Amino acid sequence: MTRILYRSEPGIFEGAFMATGEAMERAAQAAVKAAGEQAKADGKANILSAGLGTRFANALRLNVYPKKGSSLRAAALIYHKIPYAGVFEEGATIRGRPTLWLPLPSTPQKYGRYRLTPERYSKEIGPLQYVKRPGKSPLLFAKVKSTKSGKGSRVTLSRLKAGTRGQGKTTAVPIFVGIDSVKIRKRLDITGIVRKARDRLADLYAENMRSE
Repeated sequence: MTRILYRSEPGIFEGAFMATGEAMERAAQAAVKAAGEQAKADGKANILSAGLGTRFANALRLNVYPKKGSSLRAAALIYHKIPYAGVFEEGATIRGRPTLWLPLPSTPQKYGRYRLTPERYSKEIGPLQYVKRPGKSPLLFAKVKSTKSGKGSRVTLSRLKAGTRGQGKTTAVPIFVGIDSVKIRKRLDITGIVRKARDRLADLYAENMRSE
């Protein structure tokens, strides 16, 4: 019988096992981070392709945990800073209380940085006149300064302000229409994008382990 004896310095085996464990932790952390970054990039592209704009896309965020070091239990959180973002992910019906007022296509959509609403209009520019139309949606009218030709022209904030102040001849124009509810269709699939990134975790982990 042949006997083989092996002797090592104290701590050799422990160090080898620790090194392997640390490599696994780094690979897991790197895989989760890569999957999260890909999901974030694809999610932003999805938002832009849906026509929701750069500001909306940039509000999609990624947090990777732990924030320092590595862990076999690494995790990524994809979330949106705009509270109502889920409406475009799932679709929804928004109902008025009792009426939902929407700006007409000819109405300026913003006042400074903010969306122009009847409340903001009344506060910042002037009063609105409610017009009930039997069998049709009600309208909110505002005074706008008439053009020199007297013919219609683009409704601007400056013309609306001038009309409210009574500068020159004025004309009443509709700027908001009232509806009971509005349906917002599903326009995003961030959930599907995150799931696709999640399904790549095993491959990403294997790639990072090979590079260790």
